[in-house]
Amino acid sequence: MGVLVGAAGLLAASRVKAAFDTAPDRFPVEIRHALGTTRIEAEPQRIVTLGWNGEDAVLALGRIPVGMHRYGLFGSGILPWNEPYLRTQTPTLLQSGELDYEAIAALEPDLILAIKTGINEIEWQRLSSIAPTVAYSSAPWRADWREQMALTGQALGESGKARDLVEATEKQLRGLADAHPVLKDKTFIFGSYFPGEGSLGVYFASDPRVRELLAMGLRLAPGIEALVAADPDVNGTGVSLEDLDRFDADVLIVWYGPGARADAESQPLLQAFGPMRRGAYVPLDDPVSVWATSAVSVLSIPYAFPGFVDRIAAAAAKGR
Repeated sequence: MGVLVGAAGLLAASRVKAAFDTAPDRFPVEIRHALGTTRIEAEPQRIVTLGWNGEDAVLALGRIPVGMHRYGLFGSGILPWNEPYLRTQTPTLLQSGELDYEAIAALEPDLILAIKTGINEIEWQRLSSIAPTVAYSSAPWRADWREQMALTGQALGESGKARDLVEATEKQLRGLADAHPVLKDKTFIFGSYFPGEGSLGVYFASDPRVRELLAMGLRLAPGIEALVAADPDVNGTGVSLEDLDRFDADVLIVWYGPGARADAESQPLLQAFGPMRRGAYVPLDDPVSVWATSAVSVLSIPYAFPGFVDRIAAAAAKGR
């Protein structure tokens, strides 16, 4: 397994290793996760994936879900790196938001994967009444792509293949870091902006958006690390635009929803922020960039990360 930075990363790595090490070679299998234990009697044939990019892990293992999440920023509702893997099949696309138990049951699944979700125990039990349901082993919305691959590999009886995919993807990330030595020890802030809030959302080390950049040798800006120390149990927080002068970083990365970038870049307080002023700024406002860096997976990394890392390296080279 590759090196992860920080306590959150080490804990995630230990969970993934345990999942691979305890995976049986045949069915039935029992998978322990944060909400209980799920027993899968036979190799699943009709798989439903809930939440963010659960379908990526299934598709990477050569299976096609009968139902999966709809992504509204794409006309097809499907992430572009997944479309080639669907071949001629068209899964039912499930709307995000509240769980539609009737729609899920109508698909007659024999496995539900709800790993990158925020489901609670009551919701898990209700889903489990439809089909065996695997939740996260970490925490709500905290499962990274390694955890997704490990648990999905167990559930599909493909732990060896899942391990190989994780190792190959980590090798690619190390290669990207080696190809961009300017990144080492550069500080960064990964944020989000929504018009009207008057603040910049910032992500902490436990967030998957941040974790891969830490693993590639970058460091969180000291001001963000101080916020993490004050509130280590959350994925991020908001920083008022009026307080941005208390922070600085070599690189600022911000993802935007439709129309939000123009609003952000018109804000004088944000214009005056150090990395913005120096041009050490990586805006993510097209759907591919937004989703590839938010729903990181063994399929999105080779599809989009080479260009993403190129942009960060170009920003980092501008220095302070």
